[in-house]
Amino acid sequence: MLAPMKPPSDIPRLPKNHEVVLEIIRGAGHGVHLTTSDVFARAKSRRPAIGFSTVYRGIQRLRDLALIDEILVPGADAAVYELAGTTHAHFRCNRCGTVADVPYKVPARAVAEIAKTSGARIDEAKVTLHGLCRTCQDPM
Repeated sequence: MLAPMKPPSDIPRLPKNHEVVLEIIRGAGHGVHLTTSDVFARAKSRRPAIGFSTVYRGIQRLRDLALIDEILVPGADAAVYELAGTTHAHFRCNRCGTVADVPYKVPARAVAEIAKTSGARIDEAKVTLHGLCRTCQDPM
């Protein structure tokens, strides 16, 4: 079991249940994408009395504090969450639904050019790639 984390001074003190949610996502490690249901199941094993809505609110708060990232992948059944970290893209397999990290960042020049030609202020650029993962490509 992970030791409770101490929040940095610029982050408000988190309720115990929200700390548990963060510990679960942190403990999963980078590159692991958990649904709210995944987090709830793990939280329930640690704190049997915890409710789904408490976990959901914890995830939303942690997302709003930029401690975790919410990944909305087109075609996926639910949003997934991961520990906030370096910018990267995601790949979703069209057959098995696996979501995996891809080491890619949209070049700053491309974002600047799109902003210039569209007149928009772009705050974030996320990329999701779709296709077949290595396992699903292999003939059986």
